[in-house]
Amino acid sequence: MQKNIRKLLSIGLTAAALAISTFASASTDLSGKSWSEIEELAKKEGKLTVSVWYLQPQFRNFVKEFENQYGIKVKVPEGTLDGNINKLIAEKNLETGKMDVVVLNADRLGNVAKNDILVKLNNLPNFDKLNHHLQGVELGDVAVGYWGNQTGLAYDPMRIKEEELPQSWADMESYIDKNPKKFGYSDPNGGSSGNAFIQRALVYINGDYDYRTDKIDEAQIANWKKTWDWFSSKKDALIRTASNADSLTRLNDGELVIVSAWQDHLFSLQKQGAITDRLKFYVPKFGMPGGGNVVTVAKNAPNPAASLVFVHWITSPEVQQKLNQEFGVRPLNSESGLKDTIFFSTPWRKAEMEAFTKEVISR
Repeated sequence: MQKNIRKLLSIGLTAAALAISTFASASTDLSGKSWSEIEELAKKEGKLTVSVWYLQPQFRNFVKEFENQYGIKVKVPEGTLDGNINKLIAEKNLETGKMDVVVLNADRLGNVAKNDILVKLNNLPNFDKLNHHLQGVELGDVAVGYWGNQTGLAYDPMRIKEEELPQSWADMESYIDKNPKKFGYSDPNGGSSGNAFIQRALVYINGDYDYRTDKIDEAQIANWKKTWDWFSSKKDALIRTASNADSLTRLNDGELVIVSAWQDHLFSLQKQGAITDRLKFYVPKFGMPGGGNVVTVAKNAPNPAASLVFVHWITSPEVQQKLNQEFGVRPLNSESGLKDTIFFSTPWRKAEMEAFTKEVISR
């Protein structure tokens, strides 16, 4: 009797495992399925994980609208960008991994995509209208932009009139000379808003150059001495802060009048009440780099249908506007990013930061 019970139990467990495996296999292969079928599968999956490395508490609150709309639970775990990428790559040989939607900085996409670990997203119903070019990167069909950010200049309108704000690079130099210790930019090792200002200085002082290539030119790096000399000559007029947050704090406290900043960072601190909402932001005519982050889906995602539905939701025009209202980000569409001033490529940015640290900070 017990032997028969054990046999029946074994058969039952095998059948259940086969059913689960069949469902997982069917739901993973979403090619050829209609969008309504994908939505139905997503509701059956009932959950997904979104791996984002910044503003996790605020993001958890923001996605509650998705949960209410679709009845699909969203988990936003703690994690760093590098940690998430390493985990995604480490799980690539698993039939089913643990990661669903993975947020990446646009300029990290290429190194991740070459591992063949991301699914194609061109079965999204509005794929052609989504963002496919961000931070100088062609996103292809494995990622779409969802979070647009922009560097520029934050200022205190109580201390400088709008018509007096520097617009050209010549204006910027004149303002620094006439208002010593009133303009601040962050140490590039502590904040990329300062890095943005340094890169524009390299372009305007040294002359334009293609800094988007994957290979650096040592001769061009040697030519940067002209720009480093410019920074050194103005060391008594420029304020180099410790970080993005330090720049905005010192602007808020009245020490500085204009600082290099991220628009979404300024907005976020104002919304939290950490700094006054009086401070404003603008992009000068000499240009400041813009960029952003993309959403991707792991090829071995445990909840592939729910992942696609989430990507569809967060990239929709309505939710893009809500992201703007909640976080101060740029809403993205198919036209976004095509005319942006963009950051240097990773190899050039690394070389620039090393050279600036050696030639300016360390002297």
